[in-house]
Amino acid sequence: MNAGLTNYAASYSTGLLLARRLLGDLKIADKFKGVENPDGEFFDIMAKEVERRPFKAYLDVGLIRTTTGNRIFGAMKGAVDGGLYVPHNNKRFPGHHIEKA
Repeated sequence: MNAGLTNYAASYSTGLLLARRLLGDLKIADKFKGVENPDGEFFDIMAKEVERRPFKAYLDVGLIRTTTGNRIFGAMKGAVDGGLYVPHNNKRFPGHHIEKA
């Protein structure tokens, strides 16, 4: 297959797949559905009323530069939208512009 596997959309899809498979293996996928229609808005699984805490993960970027819009943040956004709890904010996602006062 000759498709681009190194773009933001592919990273998002990988993070989403990772979250759904992890929650499926833990047999809690039905309790933490994540985002039904991804629209790019901020999503926090902790804001939902559930009987147990969601699976918590931390983003380890290793030696990758953490510039705004990097693909690693696409994978993190996919994992969050998939139902994992990853503490974050939207400042590093593509399209975010810093407003100077």
